[in-house]
Parts: sequence; C-alpha cells; structure tokens
Amino acid sequence: MRKRTLIILTIMFVMIIAYTIMTFTGDNVIVNENLENYTHNELSFQYPESWHVETISNKSGGVNKSYFDKLINPNIGEIIINRQYIPSSEYNIPKNFIPEEINEDESKLKLTSNKKNKINDIEVYENEYVLKNDNSKIVKELWVNKNNAVYSIILYGNKSNVIDIIKNNIKISDKTLTKNPIFGTIVIPKLGCTWNIRTDTVNAYNSVWHYTKSYYPGEKGVMGISGHHTTLSAPFNHLETLTKGDKIYINDFLTQKKYTYEVVSNYDIRPANDPSYVQFKNGEKELMLETCWPPGYIYEELYCHSKLISIEPLV
Repeated sequence: MRKRTLIILTIMFVMIIAYTIMTFTGDNVIVNENLENYTHNELSFQYPESWHVETISNKSGGVNKSYFDKLINPNIGEIIINRQYIPSSEYNIPKNFIPEEINEDESKLKLTSNKKNKINDIEVYENEYVLKNDNSKIVKELWVNKNNAVYSIILYGNKSNVIDIIKNNIKISDKTLTKNPIFGTIVIPKLGCTWNIRTDTVNAYNSVWHYTKSYYPGEKGVMGISGHHTTLSAPFNHLETLTKGDKIYINDFLTQKKYTYEVVSNYDIRPANDPSYVQFKNGEKELMLETCWPPGYIYEELYCHSKLISIEPLV
C-alpha cells in the first residue's frame, strides 16, 4: 500500500513540475509525439505529426512567392520553409541573420534572443522575436547559409519547442542550385500591381530592377528600384499618380520580412542618366522608385521618394 501511494505521489509530482514549466515558460511543449520526415530536395528534417504540410506552387501569375512549403498546427501557428538563392555578389548577409533595420523604431519586432549552433556539421543560426503589440506571439527563426543560398525555417505563432525538434535533426546536403536573380516583390496597392524584384536586368517581364549600388531591404540606406513606364509589362506605368501618404510594400525573401514605405514626395524630374543625382546614402531609411519620363521617351527620369514606416514578419 505504501509503495502504491509513493508511486501515485511521484506521478503527481512529475505532473505538477511539467505543468509549472509549461505555465512559466508559456511553451506548448511537445512530448512523446511521433515524428514525420520532411524532405525538399537537399533539405530534410523531422517534425511532430501534429503538424501537416501545405505545399504551394512557387509562382503565381508570373510572380515569385517567398517559400515552397508550410507546416501548420492550428493550436500553435505556422512554419514557413524557404530557400532563397543569394542573387548578387553585392548582397551581404546580415550579421547573425538579423537585419540592421530591425533595431529601428519602425520595427514591429523585438529581438529577444540569438544564438549559433553546429548541427550535423552545418552552422545553424537561431533568432527569436516577440511582436511589440502582442508579446504572446513570437517569431522563431532557423537560418543556414549553404550552397550560395539562405535557408530559413520560421515559426509564426505561439511558443513551442517544435523549432528545437526541427533544429536538432536538420540536414542540408551539398547542391549546385539554379541561379535566381529574384529576391522579393514590390506591391503598390494604388496602382494595383505586384512585381518581382530582380538584380540582373530591368528588361524582364513581370519585374523591376534593383539598382546595383543601392541598399537591400533590412539595410539602413537608400534602396533604389527602376522599372519601365510603357514597355515590358510597364511595371511603373502611372507611377506619377502616387501621392503623399500612399503605401508601397517590399516583400523580402532574403530576410523574410515585409517592409512598408509611405510616399513623401513624387514627380521629381531629372535629366536622364545623370550620375550626380542617383546616389544611395547610408543611414537613410528610404525607397526610391525611378522610371523614364515622359511616357514613351527617355529624355528624363521621374523619381518617387518614400520613407520606411513599418517592418513586420513576412507571413
């Protein structure tokens, strides 16, 4: 009888300790759950069976998307699985995969931890953020730089140890990847358009071009984007109609963040190919859009200037 009572008390004690840990950490701890195998070409890991995979097409209407798969658990949130080819030698991966602008007032994310581990002979960076307007929600990221690409596995939602489970058995084999100059999309609601952002040419359909010497999303400096006004999908047709306060969104696949800009001035007309004007200053949180002017001609260039107002998770 005494032995049975001792066993019962021991079980109760363990349950109380487990409940206390969950209560004070806020984590949805996953224990004794079967694991499923996930594989996408060179990337593989295991994940709890309570999550299910949602596979999508990487393109929609000629415009790239930011990820190739999702893991979904309605009680916790969703996990975005992404591989993004580094599009240009001009791009510098952020230190510890933390964008420089994350520390600015415009960021809706607050970094709570960052660390680096070596798992299966690969360096894995782990960052965790809370949403400033909702501390109960987190963004937990795994980052790997391999095969001239950045791999990210990112949890959006409630606290959980699912990322730890994935991290501890992640594997990425060596692979020669197809080069992809597209690193994000630009969305201009007033013009009703969404276009790929690429680093190799302005002369591509469904696309705009990132100025080679300008800054990338997440870097504290002026980012420049150029697009045709009347040809090749005419991405910046009617750019001159944007007015102060209009919103422009940059969905960046390299940092997996959404950058929101607000127009501050437009109709800035300059002579074409004037090198003295196209300058991309360090420290400025600005997006500068450019197109030829007037429509159908290349005599001059029209510039639209916007300021950064928000940084959010790319969900």
